[in-house]
Amino acid sequence: MHDTEIRDNIAQDIYEIYRKVKLYTFHRIFRKITTKEEDSLTALEVLSLDLIQGMEDPTQTEFARYINVSMPNATYKLNSLEKKGYLTKEQSAEDGRIYYLRVTEKTKELLGTSERYSDILCKRLQREFKPEELKVFEKVIHAVSKDLMSELDRYVEYNI
Repeated sequence: MHDTEIRDNIAQDIYEIYRKVKLYTFHRIFRKITTKEEDSLTALEVLSLDLIQGMEDPTQTEFARYINVSMPNATYKLNSLEKKGYLTKEQSAEDGRIYYLRVTEKTKELLGTSERYSDILCKRLQREFKPEELKVFEKVIHAVSKDLMSELDRYVEYNI
């Protein structure tokens, strides 16, 4: 197999993994939109919860900047999610003006399918491959995650 063919196969596989994860995520999000009036969620609210969970307890300001909305607009959205029981705001001990956003167990149950699927995939990898093959895979996937996608790091650090 030639280098270009290997590269093309890898690129195609990476795209296919991304496509499957993206479609699965969207399916999961739209499936979770409820119609019960007291805790109903819009697609934007579910995406916001998924983002807050992924940002790991951002401040209200970090969240507002990340989604590129004004602070009053973000506060309105966040208050609605808090009222429905999907998140809490925890005041900073150092600076009373700062509030950290924390998703509740209700949200974790709603969004938890990604972690469960990751566990399933890891178990399948362990069944399918030898330990030495998994060591190589671990090295490659770690390099991709930590070193080879550096241009995306700014989206993880919230200083947008």
